[in-house]
Amino acid sequence: MRNLFTLLLLLTLGSTLVAQGESVALRVGKIVQPDGRTMENATVLVENGRISAVGGADLELPFDVLLREFPEATLFPGFCEVHTSSGTDRSNENVPVAPFLDVKDSIDPVAYFYEDELRGGTIAIGVIPGNNCVIGGLGRVVAPAGMTVEAMTLSADMGMKIAFGPKSRWNRGAQLAELREAIENLNQSLKKLGKDLVEKGAREADLRSVDEEVEEKQDDGDSLDSAGGYIRYGDDFEGKELISEEDVSETNRGLVDILNGDHRLWLWTPKPTDIAHARDWLDTHGLGDNAVFVVTPEAWKAASQLKEAGQPVVLSGGLWHIERDPITWEEKKTFAPKAFLDAGVAVAISSNKSRLGPDRLAYQAATCVREGMSRREAMAAVTSLPAAAWGMGDRMGRIAPGRDGSFVLLDGDPLDIRSRVLGVWVKGSRVYDRATDERLKRLEEGRQK
Repeated sequence: MRNLFTLLLLLTLGSTLVAQGESVALRVGKIVQPDGRTMENATVLVENGRISAVGGADLELPFDVLLREFPEATLFPGFCEVHTSSGTDRSNENVPVAPFLDVKDSIDPVAYFYEDELRGGTIAIGVIPGNNCVIGGLGRVVAPAGMTVEAMTLSADMGMKIAFGPKSRWNRGAQLAELREAIENLNQSLKKLGKDLVEKGAREADLRSVDEEVEEKQDDGDSLDSAGGYIRYGDDFEGKELISEEDVSETNRGLVDILNGDHRLWLWTPKPTDIAHARDWLDTHGLGDNAVFVVTPEAWKAASQLKEAGQPVVLSGGLWHIERDPITWEEKKTFAPKAFLDAGVAVAISSNKSRLGPDRLAYQAATCVREGMSRREAMAAVTSLPAAAWGMGDRMGRIAPGRDGSFVLLDGDPLDIRSRVLGVWVKGSRVYDRATDERLKRLEEGRQK
């Protein structure tokens, strides 16, 4: 019975594999771009997983490409969930400093989260360790479909999480002290390693001088570089140029990569004070050009600092900042995306899974339009801005030649609450079909009864 269940599960999941390099053509009633431009009676050709042509109904197609026609439907580039720790077996490890971890090891491909994201028209998700850490692990951008993490992966290096907002039951002083201590311990370890390598080289030179045999360093065939010069950040010290990636412990390797500037840094800065601390830290380590600020609505008060930083900003959780006057106790609500925008900061918006409605990016974007943002600005917050924050702005956020063949088919406007997602394609492969969504069918049957 268990083997039969496993087989049925694999067959079910097989229909949602993210195939690499699929070729297909879709002819639709309308293409809607995030900037508001539309194209009637359009055809999109996807070859080898990339869009190769966009045109009208008369677009010439290769003879061997399957044409799918949806004359009443709308094609849209799809939503991008910029930052989440959902879809994993745990959002954080207990260890506060864990740059040696990779979220790949925690992603659960069969979690209902991914299935639900497909129903909402999401084509890509940035999964990264949560904010209850000091230094988290490596995140990745995945499609919400696939039997394995490798099949889901769109980018294996989304970046590393560094939290300036304090962990649960920690204060800000302890948070920053832990971060400083981690780097100081690393530097001491590297200086000792450099000195040891210099002494080892001296001993080997002495042995060679008396014709003694010295064991040469061999390439062990793994992915680690055995050449010196791995440590590129900071001041020089004895033996620094001798240290290779292979010489550094697995525990320290991720932290070295951060300080070398090899990873995009996702900085958890929920409050205005955290933004100031993060900027100081980035300046100290020369990493100011490789960061994404992850903020909460309260951080709109530091919008000017974020504008000066000139780096991508992600708004996590809700959209409103609510505070009370300390004297009158009158409640004041600030719509954070518009406040940021008015200050010259365009923010990518994530969904809020704790509430029905805001758990959908379409709802979040529609709310932005209602609160005074233009449709183009609201759409960018859930499409092109997330893609740009991932460093994938040339692949997503628009239906155009050269982009990934990833898009969503709807029966109405993407921001209309009544619109339904009919299908989702990722790299030319259809990974969701509403007509075969068994869970949704059962839900609707129960509602009709």
